[in-house]
Amino acid sequence: VDLPVLGALRRRQIGRWAGRTPRQRDVGPQPVATPRVSIIVPLYGRFDFVEHQLLQFRRDPDFAPGPGGRADGTQPVELIYVIDDPEIEIGFSSQTEYYQRLCGPAFRWISASENRGYAAANMLGASIARADRLIFLNSDVFPQRPGWVTALADTLDAQPTIGLVGPRLLFPDGGLQHAGMVPHWNDTMQLWTNRHPFMGLDPAVDPARGLTRTPLLTGACMAVRRGDFDRAGGWNCDYLAGDFEDSDLCLRIVELGLDLCCLNDVELVHLERQSFDRIGESALRQRLTMLNAVRYNLRWSQRLGPGPGPQP
Repeated sequence: VDLPVLGALRRRQIGRWAGRTPRQRDVGPQPVATPRVSIIVPLYGRFDFVEHQLLQFRRDPDFAPGPGGRADGTQPVELIYVIDDPEIEIGFSSQTEYYQRLCGPAFRWISASENRGYAAANMLGASIARADRLIFLNSDVFPQRPGWVTALADTLDAQPTIGLVGPRLLFPDGGLQHAGMVPHWNDTMQLWTNRHPFMGLDPAVDPARGLTRTPLLTGACMAVRRGDFDRAGGWNCDYLAGDFEDSDLCLRIVELGLDLCCLNDVELVHLERQSFDRIGESALRQRLTMLNAVRYNLRWSQRLGPGPGPQP
């Protein structure tokens, strides 16, 4: 009932974006040539995690200018923050110089001065990214140790049949959060949703080691070649808020004949859904999740299958 109305409104909203010029700014010395990797981080509702992220990045040679980076003194990784919330734009932009002086890594930010949604924010960041390899990263994801960017990029370079690769994600208490996702039939919703195997358990329980194939990956951290991303059509902006866009992108990458893989030797910590909880009360968030699930199931019904149906 809701999808035809809301879908038409969303398409009309998307159609207005073409006539608007986003604001953007460089903070610190940027790569003068093409960097190896562009990391795109959407911001919604809060930006306090940026300082903690940058403090972790400064310990990583991939983000360091000078001897560990390029000969011209710029860093080999381009970092892009996308402000997807006009209410935080002034606060964030006023803190950027402080963040860069305190934390070290240079970065860029871009804002459309409106809330477009998770997928559209990622697309906005990708539109100004200079690298041939893109990493989409949530603002509440933090590396455990240096070298994670190089590991993901090297995997794409060494394995041309891999279209998307992501790391293993842990909860702050060390429990396993994500090592790939699998489709899961939800009897209550009568729809296909996603399940994270071994979620919450000790990572040692997961038998997977090294690089393993997986049916789906989370958008909290995933790496892709620019060419494959463009051929797949990028992120689908029809979804609302932030659910199932990553699964949709995964299946479009699979349609290109490419694999999805988790690099289990690389671990990052994900606080999970820190911004999504700011959208509104839980009832509204549940309805948005169901709406996105319906859209996802309609789009991918042939690949996902009809499901077992109502149980007696």
